[in-house]
Amino acid sequence: MSRLSRYMSRVIRDNYQYERVAFFATPSRMKVEDVHRRLRSTGRRQADLARHLGVSKDSMSRLMKGPAEKGGRRMTADEAQRIEAFFSDESSGPTFEMIDVYGYAQAGGEDLIGMASDQVIDRIEVPAGLVRGPTIGVRVAGDSMEPRLFSGETVIIGLHVPPQRDRDCVVEFHDGTGIVKQYKGQRDGVVFLHQYNPDKEVRIDASKVKAIHSVAYRR
Repeated sequence: MSRLSRYMSRVIRDNYQYERVAFFATPSRMKVEDVHRRLRSTGRRQADLARHLGVSKDSMSRLMKGPAEKGGRRMTADEAQRIEAFFSDESSGPTFEMIDVYGYAQAGGEDLIGMASDQVIDRIEVPAGLVRGPTIGVRVAGDSMEPRLFSGETVIIGLHVPPQRDRDCVVEFHDGTGIVKQYKGQRDGVVFLHQYNPDKEVRIDASKVKAIHSVAYRR
């Protein structure tokens, strides 16, 4: 190749050099557990994150499951960056909602509380999506659940969330009252509960029970 040809080749190469591309991006250190934790701590919802990423509900669910061996999928480096941006953007949350709180003490037992529609004693702000579906608060009355729950504490319940054995629950009666106890199960038309003060089993005729709601949080 002549000197002129070599010079022209260098000019063309320098003027039309392609932009450098990083073929091997640094792997993201963000883990699915981190995403779950930050959603809980900020009160933001998985659905909002899915919209931010522009992915379907199914794709988001698989991402939140983790590795493929758990039925999930891997998080891409781009998704990790956009997730970080989602949590860094103050305008995207957290969002809150107001819920009714019930808790007027009722005659017939020191731990009975009013749960009728006209028995709302307060309205409080909680992170949106804290509990799936309709949500209310219940103010604990009496000392029957001490030291687990104290009189005056507020428990947050999901009206469509069924109780779990050995977890706190709110039993709502047909007469518009309710009690806060620990759920133990049901058998032969009887609802079995537990209280701490005094420590004893509580049995309720299931025919008197309108619904049993699981306690999700307390404040």
